[in-house]
Amino acid sequence: MAIKGLDTTSNVTKILDTIKSQGYSFVVRYYSKSGNSKRMSVAESSSIIKSDLKLVVVYENLHNAYSKFNASIAETDAIDAIDQAKAHGQPSSTIYFAVDYDASESQIDANIKKHFKVLQSTCNSAGYSVGVYGSTLVCKKLKTAGIVSKTWVANASNWGYGTTFSDYNIKQQSQITVGGILFDKDVATSITSIGAW
Repeated sequence: MAIKGLDTTSNVTKILDTIKSQGYSFVVRYYSKSGNSKRMSVAESSSIIKSDLKLVVVYENLHNAYSKFNASIAETDAIDAIDQAKAHGQPSSTIYFAVDYDASESQIDANIKKHFKVLQSTCNSAGYSVGVYGSTLVCKKLKTAGIVSKTWVANASNWGYGTTFSDYNIKQQSQITVGGILFDKDVATSITSIGAW
């Protein structure tokens, strides 16, 4: 039986009871640079955990072009993500990192793999595993290479250059409004396999 979840760039604190009442088991929220409106506050993460919903986190700062991926950027991103994880009290679990565009195979094999190897090394040293949000092609190549432990496939049917990939932990689906907030729906095969806390 599929496990239902939601992801959003908005604060969900005021509608947690509504989310639970509609049968959702987890929420995906963002770590990001200071000042970014989608960045989750410590108060929000505390409210989510207290509600008994599971929390999944993804780190993103406009990672929507090839120029946003290299070893130097990855080191900065990893340190920032770890700092936020510790501030939120996130235990040893997964931090997903976004590849929010239709990356080609050559781009993945070059800078994107290098980027994620730095994320992996830095985050693993701090006790966190690394996941990726992206196309079927991104998820398949990074998972097969052993660079990420979790994958979250984006709801972008025109991404991935026709690549099929079924070994995902989370799969994003269509949009829905819940409690006045716009979400993407997500499905997971198991609540214990998505790196939630």
